[in-house]
Amino acid sequence: MKKFILTLASLLAFNSQAAVISVELADSEIAVGESTTVTVTGAFDSTTEAFDFASLSVFFDNSQLIVDESSFASDLPYDFGINQELFMFDNVGFNEVILSWLDYTGTTFSSIDAFTLLSFDVIGSSTGNYEVSLAGGLDPDYLLFTNGIDEITDITTNNATLNVTEAAEVAAPHTALLFSLMLGGMMVARRRA
Repeated sequence: MKKFILTLASLLAFNSQAAVISVELADSEIAVGESTTVTVTGAFDSTTEAFDFASLSVFFDNSQLIVDESSFASDLPYDFGINQELFMFDNVGFNEVILSWLDYTGTTFSSIDAFTLLSFDVIGSSTGNYEVSLAGGLDPDYLLFTNGIDEITDITTNNATLNVTEAAEVAAPHTALLFSLMLGGMMVARRRA
């Protein structure tokens, strides 16, 4: 009986796993003026989870983090019959990078390996801790659809925090000291010659 209960509990735990959409940072701490890559990854529980429509927004403070729009990328297929848009929406106090993806052919996208829904680079312009978050409070179960019916039964989302620090000051060389060492070296070299 104990084995039966343990087996049943493990099956229930396995089935309760959810698809996960995560915001990950290449570096969670950068200096002012440096950049890091924000990557939104998706991971499914099984090959039966699939979608043909995705609408995803990533929010952050645009007064402190600057987006490099030329760095937008996605692993989602993009060819005939598929519409994919990656764009940025500016608003006072926040930025929103938006992924909109739709397969008109009715073919669904699925991957048992983690895949990149969206990635882009941000540059820190001011010190502080800044949250990079998904969906702006939208129910994550409505991010991915199949023919208008949500087939991803449960999606959990994880956000990330970026710490931007002061750029390290590089000490200026002591010109007089270096000049003195150079002159001394030249004098020693001349005496030996």
